[in-house]
Amino acid sequence: MFTSLYELILGQNNDPIYSEEIFGPVGFMTLMLALVVAAVFYVLLGRWKPVFDNIVHWVITLIAVGIFGFGYALWFALDRTGADETDGYMQGFGAVNALYALIFFFAFSVILKRFSIFAKRTPF
Repeated sequence: MFTSLYELILGQNNDPIYSEEIFGPVGFMTLMLALVVAAVFYVLLGRWKPVFDNIVHWVITLIAVGIFGFGYALWFALDRTGADETDGYMQGFGAVNALYALIFFFAFSVILKRFSIFAKRTPF
């Protein structure tokens, strides 16, 4: 599933290690991270106090998830490929993973905001 999502935007790489060993674990970890962060934002913090219920906190959290998605994808790809430095495909992979992290977090926000007490109207 994740291989087709990444190759949809990035295209295929000549090195099969991306489709065999990188896309799946990175995509799954990104999906789980977005779910956990959204659950913490809405179910824990959103039910605790009316502090984390505005759009600024949500945008900061969204940006943090995107940055983590980018960094994790680069780190994982560097580790699995054994490369000394990143290349253009790897940078593109990090950017696409950050984009998917943002999309996943937004989708989980729409789903989980109904379980919040104070953040029911965040982000909209």
